[in-house]
Amino acid sequence: MNATRWLWMPLVAALLLPPEARAFAVVLQYAGAVDDRIAYFADVRVIANRTPPAGVGGATEVREIDVTAVYESADKPEFVHMKLQFQCPGAFPMDRAGGRARENTPRVRAGDAVTFRIGPGSYQLRRTDLKTEPVAATGWNTSAAPALSREGAIACNHIAFDHALHAAIKTGGTFDAGEFGKRVVALGLPVDMPLIAETLPSEFLEFAWENFWWEKVLAGKRPDPSGKWATPLSEVDRQAAMQKLKQKQRELEAGTASIQADLGQGIAQLQAQMRADTQATGAGGRGPDGRKLTPLESSLIAIWKGRPEQDVVMLMGNPQFDEAGDTRFLRYTRTWERDAVTAYGSQGVVGGDAGGFAMCFVEFRTRRDAQGQWRVDDILVRSDYEGAGLGRTRSMCEALARHAAGP
Repeated sequence: MNATRWLWMPLVAALLLPPEARAFAVVLQYAGAVDDRIAYFADVRVIANRTPPAGVGGATEVREIDVTAVYESADKPEFVHMKLQFQCPGAFPMDRAGGRARENTPRVRAGDAVTFRIGPGSYQLRRTDLKTEPVAATGWNTSAAPALSREGAIACNHIAFDHALHAAIKTGGTFDAGEFGKRVVALGLPVDMPLIAETLPSEFLEFAWENFWWEKVLAGKRPDPSGKWATPLSEVDRQAAMQKLKQKQRELEAGTASIQADLGQGIAQLQAQMRADTQATGAGGRGPDGRKLTPLESSLIAIWKGRPEQDVVMLMGNPQFDEAGDTRFLRYTRTWERDAVTAYGSQGVVGGDAGGFAMCFVEFRTRRDAQGQWRVDDILVRSDYEGAGLGRTRSMCEALARHAAGP
């Protein structure tokens, strides 16, 4: 039986992101025959720029995305967590001689062959003893395998993916899954690609066994050579688990409207929390899209409104770039991150350091004037954090704003 034919129904439940959710991942692919199934997850919070200094502003940039493969088979690790790096077209490479930015339009789409490598910091969780083991970095390889191709499409089009996510949030906080699907399809991604709140490898492991392979857990057939996962279920526990699954199925059969509403609520709250770090007391006016401007945005728009696009590039350097319709997006990002460390014991996950990340970006949005020249029309400042990143975003945003304000 082809697993992808029945995958959607259990995954609909995954869209029930809790209102306090601050992070997002996607289920990239679910494949394989029974007893040898694999689930691929990608953390889409931050796509890191790993371009070597000598290559900055060139025709190719290197983007890194965290991907976790969770395995069902007893002969494979519990999971492999990979820092996958992709060679991406430099969407807006700098013409250093002319001091201008020249557009480079080819996009990487899911289905295309991608050039990738496994970067430093990758590791696996051995099934035999639940100990972590480093995974060696590799050289560059080329593949059109579905999971790798989708990962490359997200990494190389991370701004477009981010815009797709936030464009799907409508007035009142509802989430328009159709709008999200329509936008990611333009990147070759599945129209029903699910978002989930889990972002850590240990969470992906738990998600896969609870949502994909739960029948094995209930039957006591989860591979467990370490002896640390299996706790025989009593009949009472088994019946309670079955009732929970039946209730979930009834909720799914009731339709997806409430699920999409909950997802929208979670992301809308996330947006509000992200914006809070860049707001201060005082009115900021409104942007061209009708949103209330933060003081940082207001001060930058006062400096930049109507100025040529090349002035931005001359001051800020080569941006992360995207173009949609009649608008260009030039993004400059600062990030901080610390990897999570998870400890496993006789009861599964028993502790560790959750790590954290912090991010802030300034995004210049430009449009053509009557003479066809691209000029600044709007500026967006957005921040996000998780875990140990708390308290770092404001200083990052202020530093970016000082840079953007010029000498």
